[in-house]
Amino acid sequence: MLFPSFTFVLAFLPLTLMVYFLLGRKNGTLARIWLLCASLVFYSWFNHSYFFIIAGSIVGNYLLSQWLWKKPSRLVFIFGALLNIALLGYFKYYNFMVENLNVFFKTSLILKEIVLPLGISFFTFQQISYLHSVYTRSLKERYSFLTYALFVTFFPQLIAGPIVLPDEMMPQFDHKDSLKVNYDNLARGIFAFALGLGSKMLLADFFAEIADAGFASGCKGFIPAWKTALAYTFQIFFDFGGYCDMAYGIALMFNIRLPQNFDTPYRSGSISEFWRRWHMTLGRFLSTYIYIPLGGSRKSHFRTCLNLLITFFVSGLWHGASWLFVLWGMLHGLASVIQRCWQKWCNVRLPKIAGQLLTFIFVVIAWVLFRAENMAQARGVYQGMFTPETAGFEVLKITKDWILFIAGGAIVLFMPPVYALAEKFRPYWWNAVLTIGILTASIFCFVKSSPFIYFNF
Repeated sequence: MLFPSFTFVLAFLPLTLMVYFLLGRKNGTLARIWLLCASLVFYSWFNHSYFFIIAGSIVGNYLLSQWLWKKPSRLVFIFGALLNIALLGYFKYYNFMVENLNVFFKTSLILKEIVLPLGISFFTFQQISYLHSVYTRSLKERYSFLTYALFVTFFPQLIAGPIVLPDEMMPQFDHKDSLKVNYDNLARGIFAFALGLGSKMLLADFFAEIADAGFASGCKGFIPAWKTALAYTFQIFFDFGGYCDMAYGIALMFNIRLPQNFDTPYRSGSISEFWRRWHMTLGRFLSTYIYIPLGGSRKSHFRTCLNLLITFFVSGLWHGASWLFVLWGMLHGLASVIQRCWQKWCNVRLPKIAGQLLTFIFVVIAWVLFRAENMAQARGVYQGMFTPETAGFEVLKITKDWILFIAGGAIVLFMPPVYALAEKFRPYWWNAVLTIGILTASIFCFVKSSPFIYFNF
């Protein structure tokens, strides 16, 4: 089940909220069981086999954690981490590895028809972090199986994150105030959810049409290529940002606060700042469990640069089983190394706006690898982007596309993070009007193929 769907918005979410708070008045345990069941239904909505995968993963990891509670064993922790990685590797990377083995070693291994479970990367990383928290005793309290299962399956963050840590989530599930209707949190949550839904339905889907058409056509021409690349840059911004906002808003309706995961990344003045603002919880996880254990920046300059490249290699591979994702990750890793070398050996500090512009251009160029279906498609877009020609400039005429590009750019540059807007939310009349307007427009987009289908610029 996806957030931007009639089933979720008009049935699943209101029913889950209503029953949760009704049960919470009588029995907190029953309310939490209901929330767990609802989360499992949400997860297995499109494929019932998903239920057995996540249920088996939860039971197995919880049993390992109980073993670690009794006796902190490095061997048991490593076994548990490898078991989780093996599960992730089979579903997400088995065919990728077989394809490469067949190419490099001229073998004829058979590919399998494996359906990738939704969100497996997220709940795998969360359970590894839980085992580590138990092993290191950074998690002080021993929680019940029900609370642990909720920590893994809580549906607002199950599919697209954020990647949450045990000590920031599990105490909230056990707190008695989470079972009571908090109208302030409810209003803020609806406000954040509406803005996130509008971001996804009104903007991301619009830019997706332009990007999809551009990548499919080969982008012959300088302006069409940059238009395509910018369209995908805006698409992924409003798509991922919108999902983060919706997740934050839905969780807040249940009186649960998710960690911030998205903070206007296109305003970043450097690539390191970009990664402190984009998918913030993924960066935190990779830093905690890969970069720092490798030595972080405590070793030599060479080792620091190598650690950065390894971390970004893992980041690229985590995003998808394709060499294009790996190249995208390594490109960001190389940019991080260049930035570190610049800071070490050059005393020249770029003006803020120059740093922001260079960072944005680099991010736009790198996104092409992330979006392209194959290297030939990426090469075609790059060829257009870096081959100026006057013939393509006729596309610059004023159209609805470019008007929406300007509007999207204005939001990227000037709109505060929805997280911050929701925190400062006060139930004034204009909030209600804005929320109802965005929800209405978004629901309209569920039916129509384009939000601007009736507008002619």
